[in-house]
Amino acid sequence: MGYGMAAVNTIAQGIPKITVAAIFQKDPWCLIAHPNSAIKTLADLKGKPIYVFASAKITYWSLLEAKYGFTKAHKRPYNFNPAAFLIDKNSAQQGYITSEAFAIDKQGGFQPVVFLLAD
Repeated sequence: MGYGMAAVNTIAQGIPKITVAAIFQKDPWCLIAHPNSAIKTLADLKGKPIYVFASAKITYWSLLEAKYGFTKAHKRPYNFNPAAFLIDKNSAQQGYITSEAFAIDKQGGFQPVVFLLAD
C-alpha cells in the first residue's frame, strides 16, 4: 500500500515503476480512543496522549494542530503495537480503520471509538 506522491517521487528520481491500484474513496488513517462518554469528537482528544508513528508529522498531525489545538506534547511514539494504548485508558492511537480497531477489539476485549481522519 502506498500513496500517490510516493509514485510521483519515484518516477521523478528516474526509477522505473508500475503502480497497480484500487483507490480508497477515503484514506483509512484514523485515531482510536477508549470508550468514554467524554470522547465524542476528535476535539475531545486534545490534551490526551496520542500514540502516532513518525510519519504523522508530515501527513495529518499538522491538521490536528491547526484545527484542534493539538501540540507536540500530545504525541507519543507508536510502534504498531497497541499495548501502550491498551494500558493507558486516557490515551488514543493512530491506526487504519481496517486493521487496528479490529485488533484492539480482539486483544483488548472492547470496541474502541474510531475517528476516520478523512471525515
